[in-house]
Amino acid sequence: MQHLFQIDKSSNRSSREWISLFAATGYPQSFLMLRLRSLVRLSSASRLCLSTAASSASVPKVDKEALKELRKRTGYSYVNCRKALLHFGPERLEEAEKWLRELAAKEGWAKAAKLSNRKTKNGLVSVMADGHTAAVVEVNCETDFVARGDDFKNLVEEVTLSALAASKEYAATSSASGDCFVVKSKEYELLKSTRSGRTLKEMLTSVIGKLGENITISKMQLIIADPGVSLFGYAHPKEGTGHVGMGRFVSVVGLTRPRAGTFPIEKLGLQICQHIVGMRTETLGPPVVEERDNAKTEQEKSEHDEGDDAVQTTQIDESETRLLQQAFMLNPSQTVHEYVSGHGAKVIDFFRAEIGDYADKDNA
Repeated sequence: MQHLFQIDKSSNRSSREWISLFAATGYPQSFLMLRLRSLVRLSSASRLCLSTAASSASVPKVDKEALKELRKRTGYSYVNCRKALLHFGPERLEEAEKWLRELAAKEGWAKAAKLSNRKTKNGLVSVMADGHTAAVVEVNCETDFVARGDDFKNLVEEVTLSALAASKEYAATSSASGDCFVVKSKEYELLKSTRSGRTLKEMLTSVIGKLGENITISKMQLIIADPGVSLFGYAHPKEGTGHVGMGRFVSVVGLTRPRAGTFPIEKLGLQICQHIVGMRTETLGPPVVEERDNAKTEQEKSEHDEGDDAVQTTQIDESETRLLQQAFMLNPSQTVHEYVSGHGAKVIDFFRAEIGDYADKDNA
């Protein structure tokens, strides 16, 4: 009797046909239904195996090493890198890379428009100085996580290098003379990257498409001094790329020194920049400490005139915000003016910025 139920699994009979066939055998209906269910399960499993095999055979393979290399070059997702390799093949990586960047730019424009209303409270402010020119840039994003990433830092680096190049161009055409220190705001949209040749706007939208966050350039300051003035920059904390200083605070100071000294002016410039960041300096101020009250009592006069060994000391106010009159951070017994003058140098002017100076206004 078992031979009656050795079913041909490749048969295309319908369920109703199988029921009619089994009913003719005279077996109970419940028994026949159990056998029919077994048949349906076996048939479904066969179709699934065939479908899986066909699907596996239809999926094209890509070169794993080429996929890793393209991913390393661009940083884009494996899905998009795979698409590029399927289109161009492993031998045409340059074309695949170009295609990926064009795709990212297209996606970036769409995302930039979609994300443009999101607030950008985080980011980095950067600085770069070279000779008598410097640039300060603030680039903002939505989260601290993105601000710490390499893609964002590389964007900040390219923007800063482009700003410094613009500063040099401006210095070449300006007619500055004397102890000049000019801070000029610059619109960034039409500036081009000194590396890729793309406009900064295009670069910005490309990174937005890649990272999925709103990113803005809220500040671009070009600093130009007279050729006789040396500019120095500093960023804190140090989160830069090795080429450009970046952090939450930056400063630029302009120094002159008629004669070379034993103390390097580069080190002096760095020290003053660190002081400006740490002491929250606001203005330059006059070099001589002004007397708050010129009227002295007779007792003060007599104390001042007592003996030939009386020592005159500079009165330093800890709440002072004028650079030249502040107590020097590394030697509080001296003012900044006294310390710099002691090295035969002079502070022409300075610039200080911190993250959020401009972004807070834009996101208010």
